Amino acid sequence: MFFVIDTSASHLSHCEDRVWRHLWEMRDITPVSVVLPTVVSSPCPLLTEEHADSVLPSTGIQVPRNSAWIPMQVDIMRFARANGDIGLRLLEKALNDCVDRGDLLHDKRNWSSPMISYDSWLNRRLAVAIRGWGDLVKLRGADPCALSTLNELEDLAEYIGGTLQRRSQAQARERGYCPAVDVAGTRILNSGIEIKQRWRRAVDQSALRHRNLTTMSAWDVFPRGQPADLRYMDLLPILDCANCVSFQRDVEIAHWNVSDYRRFYERVSAVLRRKRDSGQIAKQV
Repeated sequence: MFFVIDTSASHLSHCEDRVWRHLWEMRDITPVSVVLPTVVSSPCPLLTEEHADSVLPSTGIQVPRNSAWIPMQVDIMRFARANGDIGLRLLEKALNDCVDRGDLLHDKRNWSSPMISYDSWLNRRLAVAIRGWGDLVKLRGADPCALSTLNELEDLAEYIGGTLQRRSQAQARERGYCPAVDVAGTRILNSGIEIKQRWRRAVDQSALRHRNLTTMSAWDVFPRGQPADLRYMDLLPILDCANCVSFQRDVEIAHWNVSDYRRFYERVSAVLRRKRDSGQIAKQV
């Protein structure tokens, strides 16, 4: 059971305190989860954002309804040295392996309905969950409230996203890009010759085999295995680097109160709204 809370909705103002109190009281009831309005983006600039109106129960990822996903996981702590530096060569290999395995699984999996099977063919979506952000900050002894700490994580996230994107692009050249690109260009291909030529150049330069690649949990900004330290909420903008988000929680928040719980979701909501609004600006290709 998922409760979708829109923190910007004015019609909730008269009862929002009561709503948040009930949600706080149900925080540890396994079938219950709180999610926020969001979109699913693509690293391919030729493909538009999609409204996330459903949730994958096994992973908690917010996704478009009847969409087909191959979920995988990469824990960056597996590649962290004692001083907190990341072994980039081994990380790159693991990321490339995810793209290769995920692509094969799309063809092998028996999907639960014709609509989901069609989405698998059309979009070839991957959900590579990047985990361990808060753990890495703790290992490095960095200040989670410092802008430099967030900037370092964003640089790593961009490296991860770029690595996955390059592998997907290489597969697109070898095996073909996802058909959603051609669907997106249907109207353009009915335009003039110059527009069609520009579109074809953009496809050659930017098309990927997979519409989506990365996901993150909003709760992964906290170090695992200890009570969630509120200071780590300053790392939430790292969610900007993911194509989709989840709210699966494996950190303890019993020491929080309802105000802390609400503030966490409001901070996440602000990040997701900014991501949603920035997607309205056309990408350059």
